[in-house]
Amino acid sequence: MSPGTMRYFFHIRDGIYVIPDEEGSELPDMQAARHEAHLTARDFAMDSLRQNLPANGRAIEISDGDGTVLETLFVRDAFLR
Repeated sequence: MSPGTMRYFFHIRDGIYVIPDEEGSELPDMQAARHEAHLTARDFAMDSLRQNLPANGRAIEISDGDGTVLETLFVRDAFLR
Protein backbone atom coordinates (compact mmCIF):
# COMPACT_ATOMS: atom_id res chain seq x y z
CA MET A 1 0.00 0.00 0.00
CA SER A 2 1.26 3.48 -0.81
CA PRO A 3 2.09 5.83 2.07
CA GLY A 4 -0.85 8.04 3.01
CA THR A 5 -3.47 5.67 1.63
CA MET A 6 -5.85 3.19 3.16
CA ARG A 7 -7.56 0.18 1.59
CA TYR A 8 -11.33 0.56 1.52
CA PHE A 9 -13.73 -2.22 0.59
CA PHE A 10 -17.07 -1.59 -1.13
CA HIS A 11 -19.46 -4.42 -0.37
CA ILE A 12 -22.74 -4.51 -2.25
CA ARG A 13 -25.77 -5.21 -0.09
CA ASP A 14 -28.97 -6.28 -1.81
CA GLY A 15 -31.55 -6.86 0.88
CA ILE A 16 -30.19 -9.66 3.06
CA TYR A 17 -27.49 -10.67 0.55
CA VAL A 18 -23.99 -9.23 0.51
CA ILE A 19 -21.56 -9.39 -2.38
CA PRO A 20 -18.16 -8.85 -0.77
CA ASP A 21 -15.45 -6.74 -2.33
CA GLU A 22 -12.47 -9.07 -2.08
CA GLU A 23 -9.84 -6.65 -3.44
CA GLY A 24 -10.73 -3.21 -2.16
CA SER A 25 -9.27 0.06 -3.40
CA GLU A 26 -6.41 2.17 -2.12
CA LEU A 27 -7.68 5.68 -1.52
CA PRO A 28 -6.25 8.68 0.31
CA ASP A 29 -9.14 9.21 2.75
CA MET A 30 -12.76 8.59 3.68
CA GLN A 31 -13.93 11.46 1.50
CA ALA A 32 -12.46 9.72 -1.56
CA ALA A 33 -14.10 6.44 -0.45
CA ARG A 34 -17.48 8.19 -0.14
CA HIS A 35 -17.05 9.64 -3.61
CA GLU A 36 -16.25 6.20 -5.05
CA ALA A 37 -19.28 4.66 -3.29
CA HIS A 38 -21.49 7.50 -4.53
CA LEU A 39 -20.44 6.91 -8.16
CA THR A 40 -21.16 3.20 -7.83
CA ALA A 41 -24.53 3.81 -6.16
CA ARG A 42 -25.45 6.26 -8.93
CA ASP A 43 -24.62 3.64 -11.57
CA PHE A 44 -26.80 1.09 -9.75
CA ALA A 45 -29.64 3.62 -9.51
CA MET A 46 -29.43 4.36 -13.24
CA ASP A 47 -29.50 0.63 -14.03
CA SER A 48 -32.57 0.21 -11.81
CA LEU A 49 -34.33 3.10 -13.56
CA ARG A 50 -33.53 1.70 -17.01
CA GLN A 51 -34.94 -1.68 -16.01
CA ASN A 52 -37.90 -0.14 -14.17
CA LEU A 53 -36.84 -1.90 -10.95
CA PRO A 54 -36.86 -0.51 -7.41
CA ALA A 55 -33.49 0.22 -5.80
CA ASN A 56 -34.85 0.06 -2.26
CA GLY A 57 -32.78 -2.70 -0.66
CA ARG A 58 -29.48 -2.00 -2.39
CA ALA A 59 -26.59 -0.28 -0.66
CA ILE A 60 -22.83 0.14 -0.80
CA GLU A 61 -21.08 -0.63 2.49
CA ILE A 62 -17.69 1.01 2.89
CA SER A 63 -15.48 -1.01 5.21
CA ASP A 64 -11.87 -1.05 6.35
CA GLY A 65 -9.39 -3.91 6.20
CA ASP A 66 -10.67 -5.30 9.50
CA GLY A 67 -14.20 -5.62 8.11
CA THR A 68 -15.64 -2.77 10.13
CA VAL A 69 -18.40 -1.02 8.18
CA LEU A 70 -17.48 2.67 8.21
CA GLU A 71 -20.46 3.98 6.27
CA THR A 72 -23.41 2.77 4.22
CA LEU A 73 -24.71 4.58 1.15
CA PHE A 74 -28.15 3.52 -0.02
CA VAL A 75 -28.66 3.40 -3.77
CA ARG A 76 -32.04 5.11 -3.41
CA ASP A 77 -30.19 8.17 -2.04
CA ALA A 78 -27.65 8.38 -4.87
CA PHE A 79 -29.23 11.42 -6.48
CA LEU A 80 -29.79 13.38 -3.27
CA ARG A 81 -26.24 14.61 -3.23
